[in-house]
Amino acid sequence: MKTKLVFFLLILPLFACTTQTTPSLTKAEKDKIQGEVKAVADEIRKACNEVNADALIGSIQESPDFLYMVNGGSVDYKGFVEIVKPMFAEMTSQKITLLDEKFTFPDNSSVLYAANYSDTVYYKDGRVTLDESGIWTMLFKNTDKGWKMVFGSETFVTRPVSDKGTGGLNQLELIRQFTGTWKGDMGADTSYVWSTNGIYKDNALLFDLKMIVKGKPVAEGKSTVVFDKRSGKFIETEQIKGADPVIYAWWFTSENTVNTVMINDIGNPGKAAAKSIIEFGKDDTAKQTWYKNNKEVWTVNFTRQK
Repeated sequence: MKTKLVFFLLILPLFACTTQTTPSLTKAEKDKIQGEVKAVADEIRKACNEVNADALIGSIQESPDFLYMVNGGSVDYKGFVEIVKPMFAEMTSQKITLLDEKFTFPDNSSVLYAANYSDTVYYKDGRVTLDESGIWTMLFKNTDKGWKMVFGSETFVTRPVSDKGTGGLNQLELIRQFTGTWKGDMGADTSYVWSTNGIYKDNALLFDLKMIVKGKPVAEGKSTVVFDKRSGKFIETEQIKGADPVIYAWWFTSENTVNTVMINDIGNPGKAAAKSIIEFGKDDTAKQTWYKNNKEVWTVNFTRQK
């Protein structure tokens, strides 16, 4: 009996130590914290509405552990800063409408914020898009600089409301500039060639594509371009032999400039992770520049062969 009693007395303090928990927040404490975090969330929304990149960046924690996700893609703190500034530079304003918002308390030093929203985005080139079915999640931590966002996530569906980015240009007339055979030197005895007769027949324009290395074709294919009246853009399906088809959207933004994005970015090209711009010059020349996260990564100069 004494052995059992001694064992019980030894184990009791250990049990007490391992079952201690941090006291739960009182309602008054939660209300106070919720008010503080809501003020920060409201400032973030205001920064987005006013396309104020500096104010938005100032609300997040500068840390290698920071993560922000948008429709499945993710960036760290550095990537967030690099994307937000050029993205906001293309806009005039946004109008985020909250449908509801909730606050939960994972622990005493963090708050999880979740909201359903819609967002109308106004661009400098005249486009207007609407983000629908939006879900916005942000995790806030209490730091020595106040409440900061340490994680964020957005999912939404974008559709164009008004596309004035084409500036009333006659897209079908301007596409004739592609007529002929164009060759672009890519270095190391490598060139890329596209050719078309420029005839828009049965709502389609056909291109022949070819990659040539040391004078020999190493990849060949075709692309079909159709004009989508609803969006005012061309839809191109590119098929290279032995590879999966790739679909692009492109349109003239001036009489000699063409913007291109992947088809999934057609509703919001300003936020496209990858895009290219073709500029037709004088004397049968053209320059195509590729961008990733708004940074130039590749440029090819083309000349019309015939």
